[in-house]
Amino acid sequence: MKIASSVRAWGPPDPVVSGLGTAILGGDLDMQMWIRDIVAGLADRPASGQTHPEEARLGPALLRQVLADLAVDGSVITANARMRAALCNWSMIASPHLLPILTGHFDLAIGAILALGDRSDYQQQMLADLETGAAIGVFALTELGGTNGANQRTTATWDSVRREIVLSTPDISAAKFMPNLADPTIPKIVVATARLIVEGRDEGVLPFLIRLRRPDGLADGVEVTALPDKAGAPMDHAMIQFDDVRLPRQALLGSGLVAIAETGALTTQFEPPQRFHIAISVLGHGRLDLANAAAAAARAALAGLVNYGGQRAPGGKRLIDRDAVRLDAATALSAIYATTVFGRRVGDLDPDDPQRPIFSTLAKILLPDTAREVVAMCADRLGAQGTLRINHYADWLAAIAGLRIAEGETQVLAITTGRSRGVDLPTLHLPDTLDPTTTGPSMPWWLNMLIAREKTLAAAVHGAEIDSANVGLGPDSTAIESAVASAERMAVTAILSTVAETADPTARRLLDAMTTVYALDRIRLRGHWYTAHDLMSPKCAIEIAAELSRFATIITRHLNQLAAAFAIPQLPGPVHTSNYIDAWDTYRNTVGGWTALDARQSR
Repeated sequence: MKIASSVRAWGPPDPVVSGLGTAILGGDLDMQMWIRDIVAGLADRPASGQTHPEEARLGPALLRQVLADLAVDGSVITANARMRAALCNWSMIASPHLLPILTGHFDLAIGAILALGDRSDYQQQMLADLETGAAIGVFALTELGGTNGANQRTTATWDSVRREIVLSTPDISAAKFMPNLADPTIPKIVVATARLIVEGRDEGVLPFLIRLRRPDGLADGVEVTALPDKAGAPMDHAMIQFDDVRLPRQALLGSGLVAIAETGALTTQFEPPQRFHIAISVLGHGRLDLANAAAAAARAALAGLVNYGGQRAPGGKRLIDRDAVRLDAATALSAIYATTVFGRRVGDLDPDDPQRPIFSTLAKILLPDTAREVVAMCADRLGAQGTLRINHYADWLAAIAGLRIAEGETQVLAITTGRSRGVDLPTLHLPDTLDPTTTGPSMPWWLNMLIAREKTLAAAVHGAEIDSANVGLGPDSTAIESAVASAERMAVTAILSTVAETADPTARRLLDAMTTVYALDRIRLRGHWYTAHDLMSPKCAIEIAAELSRFATIITRHLNQLAAAFAIPQLPGPVHTSNYIDAWDTYRNTVGGWTALDARQSR
């Protein structure tokens, strides 16, 4: 059954909503709405009364259905960044059981084969099953002892006698931890990373392709231990050990990096550490897709808050008319508009752009944390309604928690990025956005303040002394702050760039207001730092507060239009309907939960 959309491609168009929608979602609106309606048509929803394994089993069937409805192969979605991002975003909003398997299947399994495969029959047969969802793609990187990057300890040893690769787990700390492989009923094809050993030489960590779960059972030599349930976002997580699993030489995904000939001769490019970083670059697409999906959940959460807040009226005053709620909504909308535009602009970069991975990592650092704060705020404002899974908020929070640690825990990513000497973060900027090295009178004063903080933190990271005004215990804390400061500045300049591109004057004024509120709120939160660096006087603090209030007021006058621009499909939860009281009454009559009590009261 198809779920009707509450906003259909902004038609008949409200020019304000249309302008805002184009700014937030980009120019490919027809494709966005097509995928949105297909995902909504799956009629997937948060489940009640099902076990964790039962819920985890729903995803593969949904994947096969959505591939059939889209009428494209999985490799087409994998190769089309905008289509892949749209599928992840709308699945986060409207299909809680589909989202968890998407990036592993497309970005990390199909993506690895397309980028690093040799087109051998061995690989092409597995790709064919992944294309239709006949098998689910899984990426197995993390080891129990830690992700460890290029230092992981699973081995893939070349047997020169039998001309085979032997995959082995030396001890429990090297076991692959948390890949979704526990369900014995679902065929799984795995891209597993391991250290290639050839004639005793360590050739570095590379990915290997294995059909781990077949219809007739596990591959020989594989031990799978199901892990306990998570708090949400159910997946069949497992711990995997390899006991001399034998693979053909074509299992190596190393095209352009390493090749093993039929004779056993080894051909290599680059040094082993470089091979790993090139091979693992496929993770960058997954990072960005997950980051943008988190922002999508926050957009849906805000739309729900605006909708419900306009109906809920304790004491005769609507929730959305309370000044504290309006301030929460204004600052949250500003943050999500800014970070969404940032993520979208990163996604628009050429996949071969050498700077795309660093932008993707910065998005992964900023967007999920921002989304978590916004969704949690919305759930709090909804009170009891925010705790019930039927309204999606609990599932969105669980999904964000899961994706925050996927492909790298946020703090670890921030520390690595903040310390990176390969790129000067304070000079990095997206195309067609303001260059941060040109600070001066032509820049908004609040942007100059953000840039000043960013430059100071970056200098402290690479200097001999830690910034004494930064609240932290050591260099890791400053590196985190440096990476976050750069990401926030890029989000500000990303949304600022949309102002001039937007034709409708009201939409343009709202985008300008949200840019200002997001920037000023970042400064307000770090007021102690700016004061310690003589960058915020009492007069400046008063001006920040006054400007925040002024621009937030502009935003609150247009909450319905700002939320409508997100084009959220009609979700089944009562808080997302036009009359939440009627929706609960329908639930009561349909489910029959209170029927017996009503009958007794009527007698």
